[in-house]
Amino acid sequence: MNVVALTGKEQLILQEREIPAISHHEILLKVHAIGVCGSDLRIYQNGDNRVDFPRVIGHEIAGEIVALGKYVNHFSIGDRVTLGAHIPCGECLFCQKNEGHLCIKGESIGYQIDGGFAEYVVLPRNFIEYGSIQKIADTTSYEIASLSEPFSCVLSGLKEVEIRDGDTVVVYGAGAIGCMYIAAAKKLGAKKVIAVQRSKPRQKMATEAGADFVIDPLESNTVNKVLEMTNGYGAEVVIITAPAPSVQQESLEIAKKTGRILFFAGMKQIKEISLNTNHIIYKQLKVVGTHGAPRESHMEAVKWIDDGVIDFHFFVTHSFPLHHTEEAFQTALRKDGLKCIINPFK
Repeated sequence: MNVVALTGKEQLILQEREIPAISHHEILLKVHAIGVCGSDLRIYQNGDNRVDFPRVIGHEIAGEIVALGKYVNHFSIGDRVTLGAHIPCGECLFCQKNEGHLCIKGESIGYQIDGGFAEYVVLPRNFIEYGSIQKIADTTSYEIASLSEPFSCVLSGLKEVEIRDGDTVVVYGAGAIGCMYIAAAKKLGAKKVIAVQRSKPRQKMATEAGADFVIDPLESNTVNKVLEMTNGYGAEVVIITAPAPSVQQESLEIAKKTGRILFFAGMKQIKEISLNTNHIIYKQLKVVGTHGAPRESHMEAVKWIDDGVIDFHFFVTHSFPLHHTEEAFQTALRKDGLKCIINPFK
């Protein structure tokens, strides 16, 4: 089989390997679509202490089950499925509460084990038993199904900030995740969605995703603009998908009293930042962060996709064969379009 291995920082190499054998407790999945995630780009550029080289990275996976261990139940050869990312241990306190995304071991596909930038991937026992493998509708393409993992993270974040009918929602950043938040917020009843985005192409994407207004922070003062559009009250919900400390600070200023703020984007480099916590105290703000998604959010994401609740085709702007994975990464790094998908068998 062909794989694209990350052999060092910024070194993606196409390799030929044997199709791996599976144990009695494993699944062999034929990968039909794998998305390029922002975390893949960070591993590519900076490495990660959970990733040893060489490693096949990639976790936004949809494919077909082609082999089953004899002790694997509930699945059949030929099942069309899409995957979550986390490999819960099944034993820690978080896993016992069905919060495997917070598992104390912190293992994920494409990190401690080989992931989806390959023609085939082995799904280990813990992942089969405690992770998320969801069957997809016959009418759902593998490309669209591969969006289930990032969209499950969006749904997990939305559960924390509880968008209500009539809310004004501000979304910082209009990449794939930001645009998913915009589209989902409108579907959940937000009256006004305001996107904050610098690049002109992504400003257009934000509008097409459903944003009612787009603020260019290079041309306007975001705080003044949001207050102007909300009669001085601020936004009920603020969602930050851009990894910028200044934006985290600004979110406290534009939030309405009793508003909800979601810090979604992690910082590229860990650093201490200064926040005016008086905003949190005297405006009685709810400030939360989310990482990954529990299985129930992944199941819900698949239902949104199968039912076409929003137009998921909009988010897939580029498709590449496996041997053009480097090109896909460079396209994503340039922030061209939204989501780049690799199709290993095209």
